[in-house]
Amino acid sequence: MKPLTINDLKRECEKQIKLGNGNKVIMLSDDDEGNGFHYCWYTFCPADEQMLDKYMIDEKIAKMEDTIILG
Repeated sequence: MKPLTINDLKRECEKQIKLGNGNKVIMLSDDDEGNGFHYCWYTFCPADEQMLDKYMIDEKIAKMEDTIILG
């Protein structure tokens, strides 16, 4: 499974808006297997060294400088 980019998310959001889902709240998966979900409370923030240590950004998936946090 490949992580979404902002461009991927934008395209998917545009599809959902056209389907009439633009005012629905967003839930995010807790992991890449969908074992749990939580609501999205915040917008985007850049990943930094503190985030790398605290949230264990996996640089085998994407480098820190290529990562942005949503929620």
